[in-house]
Amino acid sequence: MARNYIGWDGNAKGKRAGTEQFIKLLCAHFNNGIWLNGSWGVRKMNNPRVDAWSVHGTGRAFDISWRKTKTKGFGNYEEAVQVAEFLADNAELFQIMEIHDYYPKPYGRGWRCDREAWRVYDKPTIGSAPGGDWFHVEVSPAVADDPQFFVDAFASLAGGKPRPVAPEPTVVVAQPSVADMQDGHKEPYPGVALRRGSKGDSVKLVQAVVGAKQDGDFGPATDRSVKAWQRKNAACCGPADGVVGPRTWKCMFG
Repeated sequence: MARNYIGWDGNAKGKRAGTEQFIKLLCAHFNNGIWLNGSWGVRKMNNPRVDAWSVHGTGRAFDISWRKTKTKGFGNYEEAVQVAEFLADNAELFQIMEIHDYYPKPYGRGWRCDREAWRVYDKPTIGSAPGGDWFHVEVSPAVADDPQFFVDAFASLAGGKPRPVAPEPTVVVAQPSVADMQDGHKEPYPGVALRRGSKGDSVKLVQAVVGAKQDGDFGPATDRSVKAWQRKNAACCGPADGVVGPRTWKCMFG
């Protein structure tokens, strides 16, 4: 099922647990025939034709190399290409957004979730092509902070049941259903930033705005919904860091 592609959506402050877990499990799955060539890093794209931030900065992208070393790496494209096809075949399971394969001539190829197919490029499109001995992979914001999601996903390949992923919220602002918001009352800032681990009525108000389950528990699902809401309202609330501080609170409640 085709999904909307989400590229750069704000730079993270460091590595994200879900992405890093995926890397470890993926390398182990292929018996270290591939290895991490780089994940989080705030920089511009490695493409002289484009002046834009790299998705690596979001913490959702990584490069895995098949270059031969003393202890790991397939060392040849004929074996390594199975990794790219494995990722494309299981893109829905792993919530993969994009894959770059830099090796094929003349200009490499790319897979994306919004077309669910590979495209062989007939003009310069991605940096380091042709001949690059690694693959670039991007995952959805919905799972980048969820290491257990990838544990469950790999377990499903061995006969387990994959855990479903809630879709990214599509409504920019959902009207709260709690009583004191229905009359237009502007909620005062609670005095402390809300983030993963926070609990209480203030969390319920936030959950109502971002379309999350209103249980008063700021867990992973609420964190994903808050970040998605922040991305869609970036001009108002700033970086999509999942933290509801004074700026995001004012953006939500006036």
